[in-house]
This record gives sequence, C-alpha cells and structure tokens, in this order.
Amino acid sequence: MIPPPELALTKGLGPALAHDPTGGDVIGASLFAADRDFPQLSLRAPALEHNIAAMAAYAADRGVRIAPHGKTAMSPELAELQLAAGAWGITAATPAQLRVYRRFGIQRLFLANQLVEPAAIAWVRAELAQDPDFECFVTVDSAAGLALLASDGSGPAARPIDVVLEVGNAGGRTGVRDAAHLAELAGVAAGTPGVRVAGVTNYEGTLGGGTPDEAAQRVRAFAAGIAASVAALEADGLLPDRGIVSIGGSAYFDEALAGLRSGGIDADRIVLRSGAYLTHDDGLYSRTSPSARGIAGTPRFEPAISVWAPVLSVPEPGLAILLCGRRDVGFDQDLPAIRGLRRRDGGDPRPFAGTITQLADQHAFATFDPDRFGSDAGPAVGELVELGISHPCTTLDRWGLVPVVDDEHRVRELIRMYFS
Repeated sequence: MIPPPELALTKGLGPALAHDPTGGDVIGASLFAADRDFPQLSLRAPALEHNIAAMAAYAADRGVRIAPHGKTAMSPELAELQLAAGAWGITAATPAQLRVYRRFGIQRLFLANQLVEPAAIAWVRAELAQDPDFECFVTVDSAAGLALLASDGSGPAARPIDVVLEVGNAGGRTGVRDAAHLAELAGVAAGTPGVRVAGVTNYEGTLGGGTPDEAAQRVRAFAAGIAASVAALEADGLLPDRGIVSIGGSAYFDEALAGLRSGGIDADRIVLRSGAYLTHDDGLYSRTSPSARGIAGTPRFEPAISVWAPVLSVPEPGLAILLCGRRDVGFDQDLPAIRGLRRRDGGDPRPFAGTITQLADQHAFATFDPDRFGSDAGPAVGELVELGISHPCTTLDRWGLVPVVDDEHRVRELIRMYFS
C-alpha cells in the first residue's frame, strides 16, 4: 500500500533496514543479515494471522461485531487484514488517528474518545458530507461536548454526526458516572441539532481488581449494569431501536460480553473494540487474556512481537548490558521478558534464563546465574537477545518501519506505523 504524499513518514523510520528505501534489498532476506542495525522490532506474520483469525472466529461464533482498536499499531496494512477477516470497522483514539485511517480509505470508523477540537469536528462533517457511504461514530459524555458537536443550521444540509453516549466508572476515564446522568445526557443529545444518537459505549479496562478473577467479576457486573441502563433508556424512547452497545479492551472482553448478554443485549448489537490481541504480548495480556485465565471457548493468542537487542558488554559475572532501552521498548506495565539468545547471524538459538532488571535510555540490564552456563554458553558480546514485551501499544509507537517476518525470520514485508 503506497501512502498518500501528505502522510509520508518523516520520523521514526527505525534502524537501517534497507539501503533501498522501497525495501527491495530486504524482502526475502534474513532479519539477521550482516548489514542490518539493531536493536530492531519485528512482527511474526504467522502469529499475526493466527490472532486475527482467532478473534474473527470468536466474534463470528457469538454473532457480535468487532471494531479493532487501531491505536495499537497504527498500521493501515494490518487494519486492512482485520477488515478482510470480517471486522465491522476500525477504532481510533484521536482525531489524528481518524485522519490516517480515513486517508487510507477505511469506510467505518469509531472514535473511542470525545471529539472537541473545532477543526476535527469540521473535518468529520466534511467527510460525512462528501461521502454518503462513510460512517463515523463519536463518543460523547457531557452536554458541553454535545454543544461543541451541535450544528448551527447554517450552510447546506449535512448528515448528522453519529454519537454514542459513554458510561464510565468512578476514578476511571471519560464517561458519565451513573445511570441518572446517562439518562440526562441522552435527553440533551435528543435535542441537539446536527447529531444523532447511535447507542451507548463504555470501557471496562479501568475497573481494576486485586486478582484477575476479581477484575473479571467487576467487568461482568459493570457490563450488566450498562445493559440495564440501555433497557431503561430504550423504554423512555431515548435510544434508537437496536442501537449499538460498544465495549472495549483485550483482557476481559469475554466477561464484558457475558455481562451485556445476561442483561438482554442481543449479540448483533454488540461492538467489541479489542486491539492488543493483534500482536498479543509476553506480559500483561499473556496473564489476563481470557485463555490465559483458563476460560474455555475463548481465543488463544500468540505473541507476535519481539525486540532484538545486541549484547554490548558482560562487565561482570551474571550481568549483560544490552543495546535496548526506554527509547526502544515500553515499560509502563512490565519490563521486557527475555525469550532467548542466538548468534548475530541468527544461528544457535537457545534459552537464556535471564531477567531484565532495569532500563536506561539506550541500555537494558540483564542479570543471570553464571553458574548455569558453561564458559562458552552464556551471552557473548555481539550476540542477540530476543525480548518479549508487555502491553504492545507502548512499544509499537517507538517504531515507524517494521519488518514482518516468517517463522524462519525472513522478511516478508515492511510496514509503516503512523504514530504522530
């Protein structure tokens, strides 16, 4: 896919993947070719394909729709793969993300956030006016937000902006905090010119819990409460018949779905917005995704993302310093996990029972038990350590040009990620 000129990547190209800017000297070659620079992030194509298919099958089996959250990778190419597998639309978090996906021709977008910037509001209205097939759903949680979206009736008649009313939770992010305020918001929305109420939305990821089981219970109860509020609003004529009910997250989507269904929401009205399942991880989601919690009948995802870090120094027994730091990997949930070790040419892959204990800007500190290795079997200067990460969103946004590799680590393609 060739990016439009105005979206030409100007930063975050990553290390020297190619002398040919089209990638012609990379495609089909080994990720570990001698002329590559490291550290380097890579995505494993078979795992991406598996994860997309597994989530699509889960949604189809239950009759629900999915609008994967595009902020995870900000990759139009990966979004197209998800749409081809049956996704209903693509979710974005910011107006800039909306613009990127729209410029690549995505016809149904869901902004899982408030739209308050005048220029962005005008852009949405212009896109709706010029393309009758384009759909864009926008989140709202206040009368003030509705006032910003309202049309003053001047100019030619235009399509209304579809809004979804957001329910939040105490201490969480955006969203009204209780059913009474939701009903009040619905009443204001019904009288706001230039908008059309399309349904209700929420995000369960800030509910928390001392254990995964406790968090799961909270999510199910929260979703059941949403279902009750939807029924009450429908009875009062404040929601459209069969309006959408959207919920997001990649950890407890099974419980969210169960809560909505137990409250009487038909499956075909539900839009899941999970995003991190695309690449999965070796940390947060490897612990909290439904299959990791032992929930039968839920999709099993595979980690598709690795960061490869050279060993710079082994300055003392049991300590290796790697060329990979806070500017290369996310660390908001966990430090990276060590997945293995291999020679610089990719040969001799082997386990490495080490632990990343801290990150500097460009260095990772890997500790290990030197007694577990023979004199020649431990990490050696110049070798590559494969790192798994936790919470893919905050690692992917550090990279602009990413190799997608096969199981032999040969580069299938290079994809761009459009983070601003």
